Amino acid sequence: MNTLPNHVSSTAFLIADPARAAMLIALADGRALPAGELAYAAGVTAQTASSHLAKFLAGGLLTVETEGRHRY
Repeated sequence: MNTLPNHVSSTAFLIADPARAAMLIALADGRALPAGELAYAAGVTAQTASSHLAKFLAGGLLTVETEGRHRY
């Protein structure tokens, strides 16, 4: 079974949500941003942004950089 279509569809699902798309656009310039700034860029609460970020991490679209007690 070809896993490429499955990978494409799961990635498309993650990008299709307008808030998640806005978060990815904010990250497109390569800067590491905290969840609060991504929430602001997407027009959602910090809790909602955190949920979206967890989906990105699980889907392999983002990684986390830790600096002290801060996560980007």
